[in-house]
Parts: sequence; C-alpha cells; structure tokens
Amino acid sequence: MTADLLLRLRTWLTGTFTYESPDEAAGAMADATRWGWLPALSGVAVGAGQARAAHGESVADAAPASE
Repeated sequence: MTADLLLRLRTWLTGTFTYESPDEAAGAMADATRWGWLPALSGVAVGAGQARAAHGESVADAAPASE
C-alpha cells in the first residue's frame, strides 16, 4: 500500500509540475512569481505605514514641551 501511495504521489507531482512546452513553463513561473510575491509586498507596505505612524507618535511624545 505504501509503495502504491508513493507511486500515485509521484505521478501526481510529475503531472502537476511539468509542462508540455517551454512557453507553458514560463507562463506558470510568471504566475507563481507574481502571485507569490504580491501578498508579501502588500504586508511590507502595510507594516511600513504602521511603523511610520508609530514612530511619528513616539517622536511627538518624546519631544520636550517648549514654553
């Protein structure tokens, strides 16, 4: 049973991650790159905005009151 499961898994992986032509492979790589990095870059942009706001607040709180 284990050998059959491993063979089925290997067949599925081979069919999923191989392409008939270089054009299909290039298109799939472009999609993976585009959709793989987009969420990470969005998170960086959100984090940068939050860090900027927190820094502005901490600088304002640390500034001595001049009268």
